[in-house]
Amino acid sequence: MNKIIVTFSVILLSFSGAATDTPSLKTLYDQHRWFQLREALKGQDATALYEGAVASAFNDPHAAEKYFNETIERNPASDEAADARDMLVDLYGRSGQYHQALHELDESLKMTPGRPGLFNARLLFAAWSKHPDQSAASDRPSHFRGQVTRDGVVLPVSIHGKIAHWALDTGANFSIISENEAALFGLDVDETSASVTDAAGGATKIRTAVVDELAIGDSILRNVAFLVLPDSQEPMSDMKPGERGLIGIQVPVALHSLAWKTDGSFESGFSSAGSASVESNLCFDGLTPVTRVQFQGKQLDFVLDSGEDAGSQFWTRFADDFSTLLKERGTKSKKQVTETGGSNEREVTELPEIQFRVGGYDVTLRPARVFSKPVGDDFHYGHLGLDVLSQPRGVRLDFASMMLQLAQ
Repeated sequence: MNKIIVTFSVILLSFSGAATDTPSLKTLYDQHRWFQLREALKGQDATALYEGAVASAFNDPHAAEKYFNETIERNPASDEAADARDMLVDLYGRSGQYHQALHELDESLKMTPGRPGLFNARLLFAAWSKHPDQSAASDRPSHFRGQVTRDGVVLPVSIHGKIAHWALDTGANFSIISENEAALFGLDVDETSASVTDAAGGATKIRTAVVDELAIGDSILRNVAFLVLPDSQEPMSDMKPGERGLIGIQVPVALHSLAWKTDGSFESGFSSAGSASVESNLCFDGLTPVTRVQFQGKQLDFVLDSGEDAGSQFWTRFADDFSTLLKERGTKSKKQVTETGGSNEREVTELPEIQFRVGGYDVTLRPARVFSKPVGDDFHYGHLGLDVLSQPRGVRLDFASMMLQLAQ
């Protein structure tokens, strides 16, 4: 599935020195190593910015707001305050707080009016802010039936009683719908001059809509933001009417938890009693869910992407850290990568097989593909797609405890 990424959602901070056995807090922060930063902050007197970054990463919005606002109030014109505002936009974006996100973007643009990513994001949130913020009219636990295959995790959704079947895409920053699908459900589409990028660097113009009532199982969400693509645009052109929608990360976060099994049974809203802890293996990098993978005795951070049906990817950070493995077992080739912005041929190194552990489950990939830039980013080792999530009997995402569990 093709990835839609709003360009403001990753804060591109410069690396601050060579890696060491005990990297500094600033190095961990700059390199988005949120799991390691969480451990490093224990027992330390750290800045409010670092504390806020960890609180946001592990989905503690109240603590994150407190620390970010403290950072801004201390020195509103500082680089730290600019970072805090960027992360507040991500925090509010994840929860559908359009007006708060728009306020932070306006404040950032006062300080740095030339940042194109901020202006682009403002166009989107200004359109969504014509509507009330996202809220839950009913979020009680529920059971329902969907579809789980190697090609996708498909949820039944209802808009004012009209049913559609849209794929869950945790790698999408926001939910997406096609123009004809929006018309089918009677949605008002707002014109913007905003654009979005895909995971391979392509860009496309976008419009927006807000679904005033979206039901999944027994849960009803109000005012859910959508990006609107032409039906001729990837990935909508590959889908049938009634299926031309993708459920982005805001919806499962609002449901608190979402679980499914290969037989098509789903659960939502069954959150654990606890909050995130040292056992948590799930975090957010901006709007993107990231999980830990155990490989060759190391803990690696991977983007969790339930919408990726073309196969999991390994990126340059994996190639750098495991260069000997690639040299001994890898075969160089090229692979066509199709994203929303178009199709491009990219260099890839194929490993015949990789075994690793994620969410308590042992996974095997045959083959494993390691991509060169511009595919991927510098912060993560790659992304896990449906070829991983379709191997276990069941998958559970819990955004209260920030846990990913794969069932044996």
